[in-house]
Amino acid sequence: MENMIIAQNDIDLPVITNKTTLRDLLTILGLEQKQKRQGKTPTRVKLMNTDGLPLAKMNGCTLYETGYALYENGYGRHSVVWLPYCVNFTYYFNKLRDAEKEYLKETDDVSNETLVSSPWTTTVSLFGEERITQALNRGLGNADIKPETDAADDEKEHETEDADYEGKWFVWDDETLGVDPLDAVIRRETREEMLAAMTDKQREVFVYYHKYNWTQQQIAEVIGISRDSVNDRLEGAYKKAKMVIQKAR
Repeated sequence: MENMIIAQNDIDLPVITNKTTLRDLLTILGLEQKQKRQGKTPTRVKLMNTDGLPLAKMNGCTLYETGYALYENGYGRHSVVWLPYCVNFTYYFNKLRDAEKEYLKETDDVSNETLVSSPWTTTVSLFGEERITQALNRGLGNADIKPETDAADDEKEHETEDADYEGKWFVWDDETLGVDPLDAVIRRETREEMLAAMTDKQREVFVYYHKYNWTQQQIAEVIGISRDSVNDRLEGAYKKAKMVIQKAR
């Protein structure tokens, strides 16, 4: 779906396309830059259930008339973004040694003009990816998005649904920027040992759950078993993984 006409109060508003800028979109929705939202950022389920049909959906971004956009990265991760906050963005890099500060920077700002004049899907994708990254505790950094508040809210839908699974501590994360090479190798080797220790059935649901971020119910429907069986296999996989970690210490 490349575009969708917005209809509000029986009045047709401008067509939103993948070329509509964030500035124009805020004007269409009657919102101002940096305007505070009311209440907490909703989860994906709450957003979809309470805000009705989307106004536009394209490039992994779904727009709602309340000013929220749902970003989905195509790898099972998602984030809900409040559009008026998408006007200030700062990259935070690794801490530098004094000598490195002469030719490298620890932070880099994306200008307000760049953000608001870019296609709305581009800006939403930037903020959505950052929120997902921060939720995995590997954020590159953004001053307007704090993982202990908004970003954490994005994960509540998944955590509440599968709260009885003890292995939620595990994050399957392919290496990102700024990761120490030695730590990356150790983590990857440990993960391979954990997977090797599991049975085929345990490994199957563990990979679906942690690598692809499927819910237990989704896994149950795909492989044709009950949700309880999925949870049992995850718990068994978790015990095997814990044994590997304890042995390595």
